[in-house]
Amino acid sequence: MTLNLFLSNKLEEMQKKNPRFSMRALAQKAGISPGRLNEIFHERRPLSDHYSNRISYGLSLSQEEQATLASFVTVRAKRMNAQKVLEEQELRMITSWEPYALLNLMKTDDFESSSEWMAKRLALPVEKIEECISLLESLKIIKMKNDRWLRVPEQFTTTTDIPRSAIVQGHVANLKKSEDVLVTVPPTKRNFTTITMPINVSKFEEAKQLITQFRRKLCLLLEDGPKTEVYNLSIQLYPLTDVTDKEFPS
Repeated sequence: MTLNLFLSNKLEEMQKKNPRFSMRALAQKAGISPGRLNEIFHERRPLSDHYSNRISYGLSLSQEEQATLASFVTVRAKRMNAQKVLEEQELRMITSWEPYALLNLMKTDDFESSSEWMAKRLALPVEKIEECISLLESLKIIKMKNDRWLRVPEQFTTTTDIPRSAIVQGHVANLKKSEDVLVTVPPTKRNFTTITMPINVSKFEEAKQLITQFRRKLCLLLEDGPKTEVYNLSIQLYPLTDVTDKEFPS
């Protein structure tokens, strides 16, 4: 049986009970546009889990009939849905500071896999820790082995280019966290410094490279020896003058 035949038969059954139950009425009840529903009926658009559930509701299908309809969900649609979920998970990872903090907490010498312990160390609710654990595990960045969470050695990479808005969200999240730290953590345990300067914009790219090199060297320095705390390093180099209409020399 084809998808078109199955749906047509079920629609005819509904119309015998209620002659006014048209394709448009089904679309309205299922919450699908008439054009989209017509494409699915005539198999010009692959059936996804999302539309399978909506059509099942619209046609008041039994559990057995729902299973039959679900069997028509195409492999392509399943792959597209899995890809969409993965990309959404990646964006959640990029736009939050908590998953990175938890990931690096796992590198500390006294790390414990208890959600309560992790929540206490990061001053976060247990629910947030468990949400981060679920995210990291689904992205295959961590795994449970012998009742202990372990980082997976491979470097985290995304399946798609990162939208600029997601990068901005990530920076904003880190800046908001730095505001909290500035107020709550004593100066002996933090270091916030700024310097304002006139600059030669032709050296801007060189300055960015030096910052990158400095970050890597500092990381190697601070990760050498016993690791007991998780810190975040943020370096901001940005203009205070209006550079909107100016082009920097390459």
